[in-house]
Amino acid sequence: AQAEALGTAASIIGIIGAAFTVIQEIRNARARVRGTSETLNNMSKHLDAIDESLSLVREEEKLQTARVELQVKAITDVATELRSFLDNLTARQQEKSMSQFFHALKSGDKDDQKLQGILDQLDRARNELGLRISVAQVGLLGNLQDGFRVAFGVLEQTNTRVNKVLGINLALMDIVKNRALQQTVDGTVPVNTSDVLAMGVSSPDNTTNMNSSSESRETNIYGNVTLGQARIMTGNIGVEGWHKMAGRKTTIANNQFGHDVRIITGDMGGEAARGFNESFWK
Repeated sequence: AQAEALGTAASIIGIIGAAFTVIQEIRNARARVRGTSETLNNMSKHLDAIDESLSLVREEEKLQTARVELQVKAITDVATELRSFLDNLTARQQEKSMSQFFHALKSGDKDDQKLQGILDQLDRARNELGLRISVAQVGLLGNLQDGFRVAFGVLEQTNTRVNKVLGINLALMDIVKNRALQQTVDGTVPVNTSDVLAMGVSSPDNTTNMNSSSESRETNIYGNVTLGQARIMTGNIGVEGWHKMAGRKTTIANNQFGHDVRIITGDMGGEAARGFNESFWK
């Protein structure tokens, strides 16, 4: 059960790390393959592009949505297939190296075509990752009832990085780029609800095809008014040290709290949980 708990708590950073490992193993396997085909020679370009996309997601926490996480896994699956293909090809080449029938990989032969097919799959998976990155709701505040706003500075900063690496803009940036002059005192820009819905907010990033590892990763607390005491906790109470939950993002915005507010985001285990339960809710 302990190992299982550790497994389900794997964060997107761990998943990206696993993808990087497979990509490195592919590079090592490629070095052992004998051949001069154009496909082989171009392989490092495909791998470099994947590395850049994965690095972007690893470094930009706001892009680490559930949809993006699932696509990183999809990329890893294709990469694993590529690694297996290269390992198999190397083994066959080594077997035949003592034989007169040995031939290196050449452009257009059966293995070369199979390799090209897997690389095409890898490119498609990377393009899909780009699409999922582009609809990340970076800097989006509000709800359907009160309307939506975008924290322009936050969006602009992440968009600059995305544009530099992928050559695309975030969808939200395309929506609000002409409204930068409409920024309010708090640095937000109004955005039409219809535009937000067109990006898929009706099924937010944190509810699409979720697995247990990131079930409660993202909590948004918007537009609340409390007159007296407010007690807000996002996290788990009584979680043992080894049972770490996935990285959690909590956004608390546009709320009006009364004179006595207590907010905690995170998990509590052991003695700390007991003490917390006794005092926090009073």
